[in-house]
Amino acid sequence: MHHDPTTQVVSGSNQHLFTEEESQQRIRLWACVVIHDRGTAILLGRPLAISTSDSNTPQPLRSKNARFAEFSEHFELSQPVADIQADIINSLYAPTRQSPDTIWRNATRIIKRMTEFRRSLPEKYQYYFTGTQDWSLDKKIQLIDGITEDAGLTLLKIGIARILMLRALFSSKDLSYGQKHKALTDGK
Repeated sequence: MHHDPTTQVVSGSNQHLFTEEESQQRIRLWACVVIHDRGTAILLGRPLAISTSDSNTPQPLRSKNARFAEFSEHFELSQPVADIQADIINSLYAPTRQSPDTIWRNATRIIKRMTEFRRSLPEKYQYYFTGTQDWSLDKKIQLIDGITEDAGLTLLKIGIARILMLRALFSSKDLSYGQKHKALTDGK
C-alpha cells in the first residue's frame, strides 16, 4: 500500500497492475492509514509508526470525474495537515536534546509550511484566519454559523497542529521568551 499504485506494472510488461479505480482506492486507503498513524501518535504521545519517507503513494485528490469523487474536502485536506503534524512530532518532539537554534529552525520551517498550507486552502477558508478585524459582530457570527462540517473538521486539525507545535515550543526551557512570543504571533 505504501508504493504508488499508479506506477506499478505487471512484471515484464507495460500493463498497469491496477485499474484507475483500484489505484484511487489504494491511494485513499493509504491516506487513511497515514492519517490514523499521525492521530494515534499525537493522542498517545508516541513516535510515528510510518515515516514520511516510507512511502511514495501520492495524496488523494478529489477527481472531477464523478465516479472517483467519493470523498469529502476534509478528507482531501487531512493528509497535508497530517504531514505537518508528522513534521512537528519528528522535529520538535525528538527524544534527543536539541540546541535552541535547531528547535528554532525547525519551528520556523513548520510555521512557514503551515502558512503556505493555509494560503493553498480554498478561498472560503480565508476569513477563518484573517481579515475580519473590521467586520461587525453580526457578520462574524454569520461566518461562524456558516461553517460546514468539512471546514470545521479541517480547521480543527489545523488548530491541533498549531497547538502541538506551540506546546513543544512553550515547554522548551531553552527558547527565550522573545522566540516563544514570535512563534505565537507568526503562527496565527
